[in-house]
Amino acid sequence: MNKDAPNSIFRRELDALRRHGKYADFATLTQCALKAGLAGREAFDAIFDFLPRSWNDRDRSAEAREGLTAFINAFCDPPSTKRIAEYVSDNALSPFVLLDPADVRHITYFCRQNDYGKGLSELLAANNTRVLSDVGELAPDEKFEVIICQPTLGFRRFENGKSDRFGACIVQKLSPHLAQGGLICWISASGAVFDDHAAGTSAALFESGLEIAATMDLPPDIFPGTRLSGAIIVLRRGRVAKKLVGAIRNKEAAALVFAAFRKGPARQESSNWTWLDPSDQRNFAIIEQARFIKKLMPKGRHSSLPLRALLATETIKKADKPIEAAEVSAVFLYVPEYAGSAVTADLEETTVKPTAVYRLPIDPTKANPRFLARLLNSPFGRQIRQSIASGATIQRTRAADLMELSLPIPPLVIQEQIVRLGGDIGLLQATLLEMQQTLDNDWTVIADTTEKVDQLKSQLDIERRIAEWWRELPYPLATVYRRYQVSRDPKERLETLLHFFEIVAVFLATLGTSHVKVLRTDWEEVLGKWLHPKGGAGIDRSDFGFWIGLARASIKDASRISGDPELRESATMRAGPELVQLAGSIGGLGKTTEFLEVANLYRNNFKGHGGLLKASDAKQLDEKLQQPVRDLYEILAPFFRRFYLVRPGLAEGTDTGIKFETDMLIGSDPTFSKREIELDRMVKSNAMAFWSLGSRTMCRALPFFRLGAPQQPQETSVYVYNRVEKMAFAGFPIRRRANRSFLLPMMNSLGSSVLEGKARDRF
Repeated sequence: MNKDAPNSIFRRELDALRRHGKYADFATLTQCALKAGLAGREAFDAIFDFLPRSWNDRDRSAEAREGLTAFINAFCDPPSTKRIAEYVSDNALSPFVLLDPADVRHITYFCRQNDYGKGLSELLAANNTRVLSDVGELAPDEKFEVIICQPTLGFRRFENGKSDRFGACIVQKLSPHLAQGGLICWISASGAVFDDHAAGTSAALFESGLEIAATMDLPPDIFPGTRLSGAIIVLRRGRVAKKLVGAIRNKEAAALVFAAFRKGPARQESSNWTWLDPSDQRNFAIIEQARFIKKLMPKGRHSSLPLRALLATETIKKADKPIEAAEVSAVFLYVPEYAGSAVTADLEETTVKPTAVYRLPIDPTKANPRFLARLLNSPFGRQIRQSIASGATIQRTRAADLMELSLPIPPLVIQEQIVRLGGDIGLLQATLLEMQQTLDNDWTVIADTTEKVDQLKSQLDIERRIAEWWRELPYPLATVYRRYQVSRDPKERLETLLHFFEIVAVFLATLGTSHVKVLRTDWEEVLGKWLHPKGGAGIDRSDFGFWIGLARASIKDASRISGDPELRESATMRAGPELVQLAGSIGGLGKTTEFLEVANLYRNNFKGHGGLLKASDAKQLDEKLQQPVRDLYEILAPFFRRFYLVRPGLAEGTDTGIKFETDMLIGSDPTFSKREIELDRMVKSNAMAFWSLGSRTMCRALPFFRLGAPQQPQETSVYVYNRVEKMAFAGFPIRRRANRSFLLPMMNSLGSSVLEGKARDRF
């Protein structure tokens, strides 16, 4: 009997039920699974695939769910654990702990749903398990070494005049059955501990003799049907000297956090956990954000001062109020109460109504308001302003919180130099813009404008930098661009340039969609719409225009994630603040698609598209495409100086993170430079990823393209979804359809729902 035989029998049993018009509830599905010979986790996985979506929403949180299950099972593995109790809400149907038939441990499941309880009893009848409907069915003296409790969110019960919406009353009912030295793993929303409205929850647990030994952050999509951030709250009896806070995003992180908990309090900190005093109410997300802000802080000599210390008076008013006599000698800084709006030193420059702008009187002997405006508008300043903002729809900053904001303040002479240099750069930009506008309106000034531009070019050496751009481009973009620079045949030169534009579109589409996948909980639905649009060609017939559209949509969504408060909060919990910050940088690449569309227009309309093109026409088209090259260079060159395509290799754990031997894919040579990169989180080895210079996290690249082994000496290949381009896109396509053995592994890594449509049927 082959490996798939039990699953085949199970499906045939279900087909028979459907033909007879019978409803397949959990108990019926259990009987079919047992009849097919399925057992344990394999049986649960088979059953859950056929349950309604309202029962089983695990697909959206598979990675986080695996990490949560691994963390809880780690508590139940020690030999001292003999008896386990598991109380889960109706929506979290799959048990966290499953015992083998030969297991010496005993587990008690609590289930209030008769259908599920009946099926669970039959499915686990051979193990040392039992299923009860309520805690009241336990004997008064019955004890458990580990109690797992996940009450229904929003569940309220009034006892002693108090109400609770996080299920603490269920924890209190279970607490008398906790053995000495035992642990309660309470899975709830993070507000159960960190919400101001839940202040009575901790007090009620303390009255029950329980104290918090650890709190672990869970991603927002861990609870089906909600976007609430979750937490594992580990409770034990007795005095707690230190408590552990951490984040569980996958199985690897769960193992590291549990090892730290088992080892006990330590002075050192990790990328996944740290120890705090029991009275400290911060969660790990707040600590992680503080670490990120510290990393963004500008380098150089400075003093950390609260914004209050820089004011001429303590009076803070809105900008629409009249200036008082005590403020006459001050200079003003205008800070919008909206965290995402720009800070200015001139009220005329702000884009927010004066009624929503704080007017701060700055002491000119302590700080320059224009320097403060630059500081608060920088990535560091925006991050610290967002950290003190609150609001579900529009994040606002309170004046009291703004005054306590700690800022790095250099000496006043340094502030003046920074403001002056910033002004000089702005003046150059304004001059260039004025020259462009003049040239658009008056072509007779072309000689004068050319002379001025040549002077600037000679100083900045722009032409040489553009010609040698391949030294900074990631492979394989660098290979194509270098081949274009060294080509002498006009036709070959034009074709290579057009292929360069095309692979840039593929690269940007991969960059955007990869970050969207990591940052969004509903990435399968979003990517499914992009890859298989209604009424248009999808990825199964991808062309230049498709990749441009995918790049445009994904880059725009990355910008939206970094700017929308709800999406940003969810993405931060899911992937950390660094990747959210990087998404904002990716959002700034949106204008590149306009220049790629220009190249696409020439590619689709020139007379020699099929290869019949005169050398003179090819040279003319090459010259016309120089402006899009310059436009791309202006936007992408600064970006590629800090964003890299990499391939992590061997990993080594350290006290401060995980160190990877990494291939840096820079330049045209396929033999890449090596570099050791230390990260806070695990990444998959030998898989291409995007990494920003200095970042402690990577984003795994979706497999829209991969690097192939040389097919002949001195040849390289680039595989782009459904085709193979020899010599890194340097010539015409060799084979328009890649083989099945290559495509299927690549496609499966995208997720099943993304493949719905023609692509799945075709391959």
